[in-house]
Amino acid sequence: MYNVVLIGCGHMGSVHLDDIYMMENVCVYGVADVNEERAKIFAKKYGAKSFDTSYERYLKDEKTDIVICATYPDSHLEILKQCVKYKKHLLCEKPVATNMKDAAEFVSIVKNAEIKVQIGYILRFNKTYQTVAKMIQDGALGSPLVIRMNQNHHVMDWRKYGALLANASPIVDCGIHYIDVCRWFTGMEIESMNGIAAKTDKEVPENSYNYGMMTMRLSDGSVAYYEAAWGNTVAADNLKEFIGPKGRIRITEREHRTVCHEEGDLIEYYRYPEKEYKTINIDCKRRPTGAQLEHLIRMIEENIPAVPSIEDVYTSLEIAIKTDVILRDNYIK
Repeated sequence: MYNVVLIGCGHMGSVHLDDIYMMENVCVYGVADVNEERAKIFAKKYGAKSFDTSYERYLKDEKTDIVICATYPDSHLEILKQCVKYKKHLLCEKPVATNMKDAAEFVSIVKNAEIKVQIGYILRFNKTYQTVAKMIQDGALGSPLVIRMNQNHHVMDWRKYGALLANASPIVDCGIHYIDVCRWFTGMEIESMNGIAAKTDKEVPENSYNYGMMTMRLSDGSVAYYEAAWGNTVAADNLKEFIGPKGRIRITEREHRTVCHEEGDLIEYYRYPEKEYKTINIDCKRRPTGAQLEHLIRMIEENIPAVPSIEDVYTSLEIAIKTDVILRDNYIK
């Protein structure tokens, strides 16, 4: 039985505990949040043994085995340092940092640490994305690819998104997932990137933006774009499409299907020159945080590597931050 402590009782904290608190080999030992009432609610909801406004007591507690860090990115490096100091294994949300100096230090610590560290790149554990990755890697579409991706949010709780924008832009916070998708699916490196950005809400912090589109060129000639927007007037939208000389694959998540939600996610595959259509239904969790934790436990017990590697984590963040700098310099006044 592993005693797990959650740091950060916000949206992602609930995503983690929703998926793990019933696992037979896991005990929600404690929850910590700067907001005492929020921590108390989480403790009651998920059956935690205790709650606190400070996480230090749990790191010093020899009964704590694993820490889940679901706080804002600018706190991740310090929490990692404390986990290393007190020898607590760590499942840490992305991005690992908000700048490359801290990211480089984070990576260096992970490489030399005795503890196991898994970063929350949730799509690596999503069965739909795993299926499409294998199809593309097996040559279903040929090369080069055109990769079209967006993920836009119609904001109903500006407090949550405003706080996140103060830490990381949409291109950094969400874009690292899809930078990773491009590299993971194709096995290629991203050679260049560019993009555009804009503010559509007065609540956006002065030095940030709530709409961003990044473009990428990969080493095999493939091209990709990723669009992310959080706003009061933005329509919720989700597109993931992969186009090559031998066909096309489109992912439609369960919640965006017009019919047959019960079938799970929909993968539509068009083969060329056969001009044949195939549909694949994948019944999976959109955010399988339990699978991430299970992988961390296997890392502890079997000494297997993290997924993705800490090098891949660093690379995706580096590309996202470089793009973010371009967007801020060229479009944000």
